[in-house]
Amino acid sequence: MIGMLRRAARITGMDGRKLMLPVFLSLLDSLLHMGMFAVMVNTIIDLLREDFTGRKLGVYFVSLLTMFVLRAVLGAVGYAEIQYRGSDITTALRLRLGDHIRGLNLGYFNKNSIGKLSAALTTDIADFETALTHSFSLLCKTVFFTVLALIFAFGIEWRFGLGVFVLTAAALPLLSRAGKVSAERAITLRSSVQEVVSRVVEYINGIKTFKLYNLTGEKFDGLDKSFKDLKKESIKMELSVMPWSVSFSVVTSCIIPLTLITGSAAMVNGLLDSVTFIIIVMIAISLSVMMSSLGSLYPLMNFLDRASLNILALAAEKPFPFQKEKADFSGYGVSFEDVSFRYTEDVEVLQHISFTARPGTTTALVGPSGSGKTTITSLISRFWDVTEGCIRIGGEDIRTIAPDGLTERMAVVFQDVYLLNDTVLNNIRVGKPGASREEAEAAAKASCCHNFIMAMPEGYDTMIGEGGSTLSGGERQRISIARALVKDAPIVLLDETTSSLDADNEAEINRAFDILMKDKTVIVIAHRLGTIVGADNILVLDRGRIAESGSHTELLRNGGWYARMYEEQKKAKNWRVSAAKGEEHE
Repeated sequence: MIGMLRRAARITGMDGRKLMLPVFLSLLDSLLHMGMFAVMVNTIIDLLREDFTGRKLGVYFVSLLTMFVLRAVLGAVGYAEIQYRGSDITTALRLRLGDHIRGLNLGYFNKNSIGKLSAALTTDIADFETALTHSFSLLCKTVFFTVLALIFAFGIEWRFGLGVFVLTAAALPLLSRAGKVSAERAITLRSSVQEVVSRVVEYINGIKTFKLYNLTGEKFDGLDKSFKDLKKESIKMELSVMPWSVSFSVVTSCIIPLTLITGSAAMVNGLLDSVTFIIIVMIAISLSVMMSSLGSLYPLMNFLDRASLNILALAAEKPFPFQKEKADFSGYGVSFEDVSFRYTEDVEVLQHISFTARPGTTTALVGPSGSGKTTITSLISRFWDVTEGCIRIGGEDIRTIAPDGLTERMAVVFQDVYLLNDTVLNNIRVGKPGASREEAEAAAKASCCHNFIMAMPEGYDTMIGEGGSTLSGGERQRISIARALVKDAPIVLLDETTSSLDADNEAEINRAFDILMKDKTVIVIAHRLGTIVGADNILVLDRGRIAESGSHTELLRNGGWYARMYEEQKKAKNWRVSAAKGEEHE
């Protein structure tokens, strides 16, 4: 239990002090509970001694009513306080973890499943909140009441107190084992939950494919298996904890019959009077109830404690180091100085890359798939850090700048576009949260979004489905371009931004880029070579190395890979789909 409390304290930090008041109120409630118990005992004593009077009835009634009202008030205030403060703590925790995760490199996300990542910010924190707002205060109250009852038992009849203490102490190893088993089984159970989340997300994202190949429902083996595994692990969890938890409850339940037997014998032999006998029986009943509650609560706390371990493990992941929060570049030229990079130790993706993208120029990255084009833009954005060498912006090593401070100076448009479940206007404002409506509309017009946006039911105030599910691929990409335009950052990273557009819109957007990206450092990944003939410098990548570099004219003159691919793509423009031989044309 000490370990659980320490982990909870590490997670909550100074915010943990917010729980002191509700816990204190729950302890006061325990004292009032004991007070009501004392009034009940005195009532029984007076009845046995035939000393119960109307005056005492009034005193007992007022005392019980007062304590009942106080307990009701304390219970309501304490419950409201712990719910509010627990939610406040976990809200701050989610935000801290969210900020922490944003500082991790992409390798962390590649190594961990969607289920694990979503569980960390949802299930684990929800379980931790449950432990704080329900189980923790109840556990404190139960332990406090049990200690008070034992002290009271020793004060009434020391032999009885000693007997109850020994019996409870003998049962504690069973409770401890129940907690350990619960914690152990929680690992596999949570893994099963994470797998279910991953498979559900995969199922939803790939529903079109699964429908086309008739893999819905039970036929989608991955999802079906994950649900069955979760069911199996849930049953195992209950069955593995049950013997130890029940054994603890059985042992502690013996407090009542043993008290009745030994107390009756002691009373017959004159060692115990009837009043004391009644008191110790009532104490035994109260302790038995408390022990039964503890028997189910402690394993649950150990299960929930697994959430604390997961949260601490996530918090222990090291973010990118940096020296300055904000970038203060003297210029916006981007330089790669003998850069090499490996995602894993044995796979080298970039090998000794050196080039400079000067301010006001466009540098294009071309080459076959897997040649390292996207890796270069990811390194500039500091999604990863270089393995060897150095990347500088304005002469400054980007590793000295916090990732958030670095990307403030960049506008990025990649092929994979993600839109928020929000209005069109707010999706454009992602590029610049403080942008006015006029700025957003100007960017939308420049990226050829305005017309289809105005055709929507509520124009710029129309809600977009999660991930932009209500829009076509080309429309999503154009909105992402509007984001980049409204940000108006000095460095622009593009990944074939016109790949989903028709020829007319492509020409308009290219003209908009010519105007709006003037005097900016532009680095573009190109798959269609015809779109980057005007680039100032073209880098041809092959297996992580720069195989060729120069302007469009220079590369054509060299007759290398670029020249061959350019000619092939020119021929491809004239391709037409024709009917197979032997088929009749209508």
